[in-house]
Amino acid sequence: MFRFSPKLMMLAGLSLATAPGLALAERSSFPVELVQEDGSKKDADWPLITKEELTKPWNICVLFPHLKDSYWVAANYGIADEIARTGASMTLYEAGGYNNLSTQLSQMDNCIAQGFDGIILGAISADGVGALVKKATDAGIPVIDFVNGVNEPSVSGHALVSFYDLAFTTGKYLVEQAGGQPLKVGFFPGPQGAGWSDDAVRGFNDAIAGSSVEVLVTRRGDTGLNVQLDFISNALLTYDDIDWVVGVDIAAEAGAVAVRNAGLAGKVQVVAFDIIPPVYENIKAGDTKASPADFTTLQGRLAVDMVLRLLEGQTLAAKRAGPKPQMVTSDTIDSFEYTDMFAPKDFAVTFSLTEGQ
Repeated sequence: MFRFSPKLMMLAGLSLATAPGLALAERSSFPVELVQEDGSKKDADWPLITKEELTKPWNICVLFPHLKDSYWVAANYGIADEIARTGASMTLYEAGGYNNLSTQLSQMDNCIAQGFDGIILGAISADGVGALVKKATDAGIPVIDFVNGVNEPSVSGHALVSFYDLAFTTGKYLVEQAGGQPLKVGFFPGPQGAGWSDDAVRGFNDAIAGSSVEVLVTRRGDTGLNVQLDFISNALLTYDDIDWVVGVDIAAEAGAVAVRNAGLAGKVQVVAFDIIPPVYENIKAGDTKASPADFTTLQGRLAVDMVLRLLEGQTLAAKRAGPKPQMVTSDTIDSFEYTDMFAPKDFAVTFSLTEGQ
């Protein structure tokens, strides 16, 4: 049996309702893309470790950049549900935003000092966490790079979907939409220095290189909704010839609002390079054209599986793996399982799961 710990919610500075019972996963595997050492990719089925394979209830430290939006709530759900299914334990710490690298480093250092068995790390900075990743792995604590990217070679595994690939997919979609005609873009890819965001910039720019798609303005910054809304609203005022707003999930959510507020619905289109529930609903409503899905909850399950397999002395099928991105449009949206992408609508953030009597 597992207990929710409200004390840890207070420590994190959030006031949230007690989480409802986690819906234990019934699936035993899911499709992934394995990245081989030579960089080649291979489609495969990733089997999930069973509760019976665990020799002890391993205690996992989970580190997130923040919990300000539904993307990281989905990540929380995937990890917590898989922890519950396997009978392991976890404690989650969130740093409050992408400007708070020092907070995340302190949290990670504390996890190492407290002797957690393993760490799942949603890094604020791909390079900034490097020294502590090495400190943890040198101490025998496996560290799984989750979602955002970590450059330190000693990291134990990568459970993520490449934001280069996600943004490249979106860029190619725009090239197709342009059909060779000029198409002008406002680009809002998130904070500079965050590995996932920098990867997205490279992927998008590579996809549109040599095409009729032109980036008029790029604005980088924190993924808070109000920050992105200000960026996009100001860009629409300054550049009256923007045809499309392109951005990270929160930017696309803000973009739909900014376009509507500016009276530009139908004239300026919105597309994301990763998906959250508001973007999903906007695609259904016709306010956003499309977004590739990176299956955030499945990435969470994969991160848990990787760290538990390493703690059990097993070899991973690949050091880097993740679900294969698929484009969500109004035509394809009903073909996707909602909880492979997002947390259930009644899920509340879970900071602690411990094995009870």
